[in-house]
Amino acid sequence: MPMIANFPVELLEEHRAWHHMHMLSSSSPFPVGYGLDFLQFHRNFIRKALDWYMQAGHDPALVTPWPAVPEPIRRSYCYNLAAEDRIVRRPETFASADELGRFIEGSGLHGCIHEQAALLYGEPELNDFDYAPRHTEFYQFHGLIDRWYRNWEGLAQFARGLTHWCGSFDRGEDEVLFYRPEDATWWLGRPQVSQGRTLSGLEWSPAGCSREFGPMEDGRPLHIRDVDGDGRSEIVFFEPVSRRWITGKLKAGRICWYSL
Repeated sequence: MPMIANFPVELLEEHRAWHHMHMLSSSSPFPVGYGLDFLQFHRNFIRKALDWYMQAGHDPALVTPWPAVPEPIRRSYCYNLAAEDRIVRRPETFASADELGRFIEGSGLHGCIHEQAALLYGEPELNDFDYAPRHTEFYQFHGLIDRWYRNWEGLAQFARGLTHWCGSFDRGEDEVLFYRPEDATWWLGRPQVSQGRTLSGLEWSPAGCSREFGPMEDGRPLHIRDVDGDGRSEIVFFEPVSRRWITGKLKAGRICWYSL
């Protein structure tokens, strides 16, 4: 995959400076606060870099987040499958975003992905924090890491009664999925667009109802994540009466429910 032509020097320097400022010795634990800083810095950096990338007319398909970590990387000596399983399948076990971010770093997942992606794609700079952002793969795997973060955010919000998730559910990257507990309905919010321009605010439409499965807020395991690898998140939960796992997938703005 290609190096990004004319990548801004100031963006490269911003990423380099953050990592050099937060560089730790191999024996040092990641301090409290590092994990949240890691997640938020990279989310903001990716957004800023991709805004430039799109305005420069580059191919958006080359920076689409991975739906999952490629198997050659997952089978490598440094990849921690148990750590990935906890992040993807049990995000509710992290008490805070800071704990999640420190775990992604402390488990070696982030460093291993950089190292093995460099080998897999024949791009040594992917394993060099000073230059990795000028390669398209950087945005593919950091986009996936940000989706792990979004999944945790959604579950944390749900526990606090804030029942909405941001991401890609039907046909866009900037959608919002909202669950209304009082009537067990789900709503999809999409950015308003007029004459090719994205406007402020969301346009909401009903997406479905889950009343038949009981209240989602009863403490059951519930995840909002991409389970089929198509780049869009689904609703996945355990239905305690029938003891089944149910998944809800949005198709043309409506949720279709399936038993797993």
